[in-house]
Amino acid sequence: MSQARSIASQVQAVIFDMDGLIFDTEPLIRRAVQQAARSVGFDISDAFYGSMIGVPGPEFDILVQRHLGPTFPFSDYRAAYRGEWSRLLQQDIPIKPGALELLARLRQLRLPLGLATSSGRETAEQHLRLSGLRQYFDVIVTRNDVTRGKPHPDLFLKAADELGISPKRCLVLEDSHNGIRAAVAAGCIPVMVPDLLEATDEMREICCAVASDLNEVRLFFSTEGQTGGF
Repeated sequence: MSQARSIASQVQAVIFDMDGLIFDTEPLIRRAVQQAARSVGFDISDAFYGSMIGVPGPEFDILVQRHLGPTFPFSDYRAAYRGEWSRLLQQDIPIKPGALELLARLRQLRLPLGLATSSGRETAEQHLRLSGLRQYFDVIVTRNDVTRGKPHPDLFLKAADELGISPKRCLVLEDSHNGIRAAVAAGCIPVMVPDLLEATDEMREICCAVASDLNEVRLFFSTEGQTGGF
């Protein structure tokens, strides 16, 4: 209870990650990546994929090529991935439980809201538009807007700057280890909402809190949350 009050009193803006935090897309991305690799005769394990969650696309591709070696047919893999990802997206863009309620609550409190994602701008804008969530965000920062992606702090520092709020007053909601490391490096207030990756001892040590889902984060900003919350 005291921890929730302490964190709430510091927050002047909230910055969201996108995949795995707002949208339940990480399992779909993993499926597309693994299926594409299998289609060209290679395997990407859950463990290796997990180590790359939160890494921007270009760096992700470099890590895949390095991991699978010089015989890996990267161009064929990329073509297969794009086809599978497009097919999966046509089905739906699933929104994580509690996302709509949290965004509505934060808007009610008139807190500035930002999005800082390792995805490209075209993908981020498309997801937000199709899901009807674009209206909630004052600022959107993508991998196209910075030189270095997560775990470097650049995305969050740029989002805070565009929001006009000191990073130390920005609550960052992240599902990935690399995202939390980036938030810490930026000097923000990091809260992890685990998705495919569990909160490790490292994460629990460097996070201000670990929430089970976005509904729990919403309680953090409510009267009810003052008696429970994180």
